[in-house]
Amino acid sequence: MYLPFAILANLLNSIALTIDKFLITKIIPDPLIYVFYFSLISFVALLGIPFTQIPPSQVFILASASTLSWTFGAYLMFWALKTGQVQRVVPVIGTLIPLILLAISLPTGGITPIQAGAIILLVSGLIFLTIQDLKGRPIIKELILEILAALFFALAYLLLREAFLKQDFLTVLIWSRPILLPIGAAILLIPATREKVLSITTEGRFALKRTRWLFVGGQAAAGVSELLLLFAISLANPALVNSLQGTKYVFLLVFSLILGKKYPEIFKIQKVGRELLTTVLGTILIGVGLYLLAVI
Repeated sequence: MYLPFAILANLLNSIALTIDKFLITKIIPDPLIYVFYFSLISFVALLGIPFTQIPPSQVFILASASTLSWTFGAYLMFWALKTGQVQRVVPVIGTLIPLILLAISLPTGGITPIQAGAIILLVSGLIFLTIQDLKGRPIIKELILEILAALFFALAYLLLREAFLKQDFLTVLIWSRPILLPIGAAILLIPATREKVLSITTEGRFALKRTRWLFVGGQAAAGVSELLLLFAISLANPALVNSLQGTKYVFLLVFSLILGKKYPEIFKIQKVGRELLTTVLGTILIGVGLYLLAVI
């Protein structure tokens, strides 16, 4: 049951990341702005509180810690996106997350040998899809950001899965968000961070005004994607759900091919010869991995 939700989540997330890369490169000067506006969305969660029960303190702590870990991981990922290419940043983080989760789940018996094999196939497919983007001199700063982002994302999903095992989905979802309210307030109260969030150049304000619906659309896609991903995690082991990151890159590849001609400096991509072969092989491996998960 979790497969369609996870795949749709990756499709929407690839749309959001494509928009984010464009806005971060062209308009929005600091990824902290994304964190700030994401924290504002948590106000919407307060509307659902009357329809849920107050969770036990352990569930509230797990859910809140998960949200904090995810938010910090997202901030690091946005900085990596600003530093490097979206075709490289997203797959590297997407490869590391399921590997970290797999390493944790195997000793505990959280997944079966067949599921572990499917995860390896999916991750291998992701590596083949992205190996050509990793050539050349590595950017150390980008690599460090990617590793740290993957660690915080993996921790967030593990904590959230534990919360889902103790409480129903809606309660965990709603009560995991209020922790972001003080973060948003702190960003506004601290002079240095307030200046980053509010001080956009006149040219940037004009550009942001012209692309406001693009920003809103990207945030909406990201929000629905995260909701579907969380629901998938409530149904299955986080290692299984996150192993489907390869499907996100297939979608990103398609979007990059479409947008690369108009914005080559942002969505630079070229697949010929060996690169085309590894892309096809990676797609096949992801397809086989998805088949194994579907028939389990």
